[in-house]
Amino acid sequence: MKTVIMNFSGVYPEEDFYRQKAGDYEMVDFTHAEGVNCYCTSEAEQEIKERIRAYGPCGIHFLDSGNYHYLSKFWMEMIDTPFSLLLFDNHTDMQESAFFGLLSCGSWVREAMLSNPLLKSVCIIGPKEADFQRDIPSKQVTWVSAEDLQEGRLQKFREFLEGESCPLYLSVDKDILRGRDAVTNWDQGEMKLDCLLGLIEEAAAARKCIGGDICGENPPESGFCENRELHINSQTNERLKEVMAKVMVNSTNNSNSYQKDLHGELYACIIKNKLQMSKFVEQEKGI
Repeated sequence: MKTVIMNFSGVYPEEDFYRQKAGDYEMVDFTHAEGVNCYCTSEAEQEIKERIRAYGPCGIHFLDSGNYHYLSKFWMEMIDTPFSLLLFDNHTDMQESAFFGLLSCGSWVREAMLSNPLLKSVCIIGPKEADFQRDIPSKQVTWVSAEDLQEGRLQKFREFLEGESCPLYLSVDKDILRGRDAVTNWDQGEMKLDCLLGLIEEAAAARKCIGGDICGENPPESGFCENRELHINSQTNERLKEVMAKVMVNSTNNSNSYQKDLHGELYACIIKNKLQMSKFVEQEKGI
């Protein structure tokens, strides 16, 4: 199972985290795609989905900068078993779409919750508490704020992991990290890379992981990238990929094996969350 690199901005050819094991990666070129930067048109969405369909949701996917974080939604739509999303991000990505209803990097989590019946629960780690208070419309989302992280308050994260048995899809935006560990084109948090890796490993110890993605590159300005920034991001990408690869469900375990191994527990997960997520959808639609 190859790691997929989705190259939109042209930044990945400037990085080197994948070069020593180039056979383990497959780069898909989207540099000529239109209607994709921050927002995604319906035409672009159809093209992207067609080009990534053959890869399936398992494994690791690099998504370019945070401008393209909405790609997580497309990968999750290929999962055919009930699952939970665990998102590490400096932003909630749960705002209402602000541009003619188009899917965006700031609205994709909300859109996924409303449209994907197999997405049973969401945990977001990293944004400021004020952002959660503004963007999270209901209690169906577990959140751990930047302030919680600074104080070591991780109880909600652990309750999320222990409360269900649905496998996880992991999504990491490197803008959650401090400047020493990542350089992005969005405002960043203060989390250390070692802390992030530790939380990923803790999550994987509690639940199986179907797949995951990584974004947060710093796109080249006028075709130029700072070598220091490229080095920092390449090192972080390599470490994230190494840890996430260890926790991914083996590619030979397809969705049928998930359901066989976890049938009873997943059924309980579905029953437990169906009513809650239905209430969320009703609330969003004003029912």
